[in-house]
Amino acid sequence: MIFPLRRIAVSLSWFAAGVVFIGASVTPAPVDAQTTSVKRAAPPAKARAKASSRKTSSSWVPNPGVSARESYLIVDATSGRELASDRPDELRHPASLTKLMTIYLTFSALDSGRLSLGDGLQVSVNALNAPPTKMGMTPGGTVNVRDATMALITRSANDAAVLLAEALGGSEEAFARLMTQKARQLGMTSTVFRNASGLPNSEQVTTARDLSKLANALLRDYPHYYAIFSVQSYGYRGRTLENHNRMLGNYEGADGLKTGYTNASGFNLVMSAVRDNRRLIGVVMGGTSAAQRDRTMAALMDRGFSLAAAMQLSPWTSQRKPPSARYTAAQFDPGSSFAEAYRPPQAAPQQVSPKYAGFVPPAPAAPAAAQTAFAAAPPPPAPAMSDTPALGSWVIQVGSFSEPQAAQAALERATAALPTARSASAIVDEVQMANRVFHRARLINLSQEQATEGCKRLEKRKIYCSALQVTAWNTPGAR
Repeated sequence: MIFPLRRIAVSLSWFAAGVVFIGASVTPAPVDAQTTSVKRAAPPAKARAKASSRKTSSSWVPNPGVSARESYLIVDATSGRELASDRPDELRHPASLTKLMTIYLTFSALDSGRLSLGDGLQVSVNALNAPPTKMGMTPGGTVNVRDATMALITRSANDAAVLLAEALGGSEEAFARLMTQKARQLGMTSTVFRNASGLPNSEQVTTARDLSKLANALLRDYPHYYAIFSVQSYGYRGRTLENHNRMLGNYEGADGLKTGYTNASGFNLVMSAVRDNRRLIGVVMGGTSAAQRDRTMAALMDRGFSLAAAMQLSPWTSQRKPPSARYTAAQFDPGSSFAEAYRPPQAAPQQVSPKYAGFVPPAPAAPAAAQTAFAAAPPPPAPAMSDTPALGSWVIQVGSFSEPQAAQAALERATAALPTARSASAIVDEVQMANRVFHRARLINLSQEQATEGCKRLEKRKIYCSALQVTAWNTPGAR
């Protein structure tokens, strides 16, 4: 009897020892124990950044009030008359058209003295880390206001937008509030800005009509800077920043403004063009491709110019440089064809009725010194009386017309206004654009000074003109 009891006791002892061993092996380790089975190394910073990036890209929530359908608006810049439209008051995402407001506020800061073209802006981490497209900045470096502005217009650089926003608003968020405030002042009642670049934000919205008002405000308030919208490339630190706006080289009379694109917005474009001495502003939003958007814009602008002619709308009058102007377009890019000698601001224009606010009353007669400046300019190297412009010479173009008779009449008005232009030849040439023939009225074989000074005098007589340098690109038949 004793033997079985002893065997049972030994078995129970072994059983108890096994229970204790098992319990010890499954007991959780302390929370601060650095064992490979319990605590793993934190992911590297790069991996965390990628995870954060994935979270951001997947966090886009579409705005139910914004449609992806195409909308457009064509208006006459002089009268504001609507010439073509489709859903112009529906909300859309502006994409990089946002930068037009960033540029508007930059122009304002330049004329008020808050910024100067040569000011070096310190490159911030936010600007450095802005998504493409970018002008390219150096960590810890500076970028001057001139380069940042031209990078906005040509390259549509997001880092430049952030840099200017921080310089003017302290932060991009604060600057966006200033942008929205200015939009209300300009009558852009449906527009809300959340950033300075147009990068995706579901709350950043506008309409085709609001953007036409912004384009008109740039023409009206900053005529002395508007020409920089026609720059097709800009040199920056040994690189060339190309303009995304292909209408500048493919649509007769086009001279600005800007393109934009995000997945949510589609392909957008705001542009202006002058034909037959009339200026139109066009807005197309939600295009399916850049090429389709440009074709749509060209067809709409053609229709608009035809309607403007049929309705006999008033011609466009070039705006007078305001007294507040501190710079000219030439000082943004001295090598461009719109380069002109800087003149101090003129006296304030006479007061006009608010109905015609922004448009120019007749200018007083030019002083005697100005009358002789054109004649005193040195002649260009090309033969003076040739009917073919020489490469590198300058021309004054006073219009592009559908009918040769209209071009000839414009040329006669221009030559009558410039009786001292003895070295110039007056010609009407033909250029074919988009299967249409246009007749350009030109005074050719001028020097740069003759062309720019002559154009100034013509504009004082309310004759629209452009001073252009002859290249193989803009004048295929040039010698």
